[in-house]
Amino acid sequence: SSKKHNQQGFTLLEVMIAIAIFSVIALGCWQVLDRVTTTKSRMEQQSAQLRELQRGLWLLARDIRSIVNRPIRNSIGEQEAAVTTLVTGYTLSLTRNGWPNPLGEKRSTLQRVGYQTEPDEEGNNTLFRYYWPVIDQAPDTEPHRQAILENVDYFEVQFIDNQGNVSFHWPEKSDNENISSNHIIPAGIRIRLNVSHYGEIERTFAIRSIEEESS
Repeated sequence: SSKKHNQQGFTLLEVMIAIAIFSVIALGCWQVLDRVTTTKSRMEQQSAQLRELQRGLWLLARDIRSIVNRPIRNSIGEQEAAVTTLVTGYTLSLTRNGWPNPLGEKRSTLQRVGYQTEPDEEGNNTLFRYYWPVIDQAPDTEPHRQAILENVDYFEVQFIDNQGNVSFHWPEKSDNENISSNHIIPAGIRIRLNVSHYGEIERTFAIRSIEEESS
């Protein structure tokens, strides 16, 4: 009878078709969700890279704009110019003012800083910032190291003197021979670096004249 036929339920073919339709819908939903998740992860990674880039450039700008005309005594007793490329192992070394001291420690507000690119623990070429706990160093004084920018293909520093001349080395030999009587800092510094995902970046900083040589 028609009543008995209505109670037989779905046939095997109907069940298989329903399963196939559900599978297609589920696969489509999964692909959409996967794309959304992948896009979100990529955006978060790009945001983190952008924050790292901004922080690295901010640190560079802060240090360069705070340069003071203060040579230092290194750990072997030799004098280094306030701004120099002549320190082995560092692309740029400088003395900056404005080192925060929230704990009121007995130390100078001046800080010696060095920049260099080298591989990190994962083998990525990274721009590191070194800073020393004292301005004039003892034989056992060791610098602290900060990784500020990863995947740096190259890091180049140019120096601009008061006449607008550009040099890749600072100070000139004639200046470095008598640092104590000729404390010369450049009028400006230009930074060029190539960072993966962003390409070449160039920044030029004017160095304000600060005649502060106290420790």
